[in-house]
Amino acid sequence: MHDEFAARQRAITLRIQGRPVKYICQALGRSEFWFHKWWRRYLQAGVEGLYDLTHATHHVAQRIPPELERAILSIRRRLQAHATPATRYSLTGAAAILAELKALNVRPLPCERTIERVLQRHGLTAPRVRLAPLLPRQDYPGPQARASNELQEVDLVGPVYLLGSGHRYYIWIGKDAFDGAVCLRLAYSRKMDEVLWFLGACWKDLGRPEQVQFDNARELCGWGTSARALSRVIRLCLRFAVSPVFIPEGEPQFNGSVENFNGWFQAPLFDRRFRWPGDLRRELARLQEAVNTQHVHPRLGGKTPAQHRQGLRLQRLPASFEVPTGRLPLSAGRVTFIRRVSVAGAVTLLSQAFRVGKRHRGLYLRLVVDTGRGRLTAYLNGRVLKHWPYKLLND
Repeated sequence: MHDEFAARQRAITLRIQGRPVKYICQALGRSEFWFHKWWRRYLQAGVEGLYDLTHATHHVAQRIPPELERAILSIRRRLQAHATPATRYSLTGAAAILAELKALNVRPLPCERTIERVLQRHGLTAPRVRLAPLLPRQDYPGPQARASNELQEVDLVGPVYLLGSGHRYYIWIGKDAFDGAVCLRLAYSRKMDEVLWFLGACWKDLGRPEQVQFDNARELCGWGTSARALSRVIRLCLRFAVSPVFIPEGEPQFNGSVENFNGWFQAPLFDRRFRWPGDLRRELARLQEAVNTQHVHPRLGGKTPAQHRQGLRLQRLPASFEVPTGRLPLSAGRVTFIRRVSVAGAVTLLSQAFRVGKRHRGLYLRLVVDTGRGRLTAYLNGRVLKHWPYKLLND
């Protein structure tokens, strides 16, 4: 046969059909060495392996030393086992492995992409599903964090039941949206008093942020007509010069940083069952310590939140400070609500509806209550859309 590629195809076809190698070589007038060469190529690369390779000079990528590859695999398996309390909440990706190699002073130090290739070669990674980005109708007008304590996100997980108890416990979570530092506390209920206590504990651990972001739960923004006078949580934030932000109702994805964290930590935490509140409280402290001192982040230059925060001037509340739980006098400040315009052309906040026009339906507005000026302002794409008087006075 004069067509070499057709001969290779024919040889593979005959072999797949069960013909012996000698028969194939006699039928095609080829040697057994020739057949085994192309059979190996077929097994390695499929039909593509039957084509001739280019004779151009190839750049052969330098393989890392086998000792370093073994070290990467050993660290991965140790972190993935979660066998000890110290590694129970460890991350297992390339960034975590690189941080441990640095701590061990391993040289030469590979880059993250090299570590990922080693893990892929040994089948220790799951390929990412890359989806095409959706084109937004508008930019979401929520706050963006570009430094530590510019924005903290607060959320609740629960109810949590202990062994032999029907009491409902809850876990309050505060997370810095920039550096990933967290504060975790066990609460006996989801009442507003517990929220106030948690915010005090969070600001003692992480420091007071410029903005704190919540969902629209009753214990946060109040309910009914009394919500119009601003809840105790909002008043506490304003008193301490922290601007509260409320995400759109029924859209928790806009509290994405803390929601993602909630989805991650519950599986390893609740692998164990707890009988006493003190046991769960100690485990939450261990989880908080692990996240803040072990989890490295690329946006922090491979540092942990604790390392990144060293040297920063954080406005922490004193450890002995007792957060007031009573109704505080109203302070001057700004309260932000992100709302989607309804089909009827209105937005709702604090149990009140405000009309903005049907032509804006489906769009997100940023509504800001300025307590000092007594005014509510609606912003669309960064521009003022409408004003309303919103007079608030102390009792």
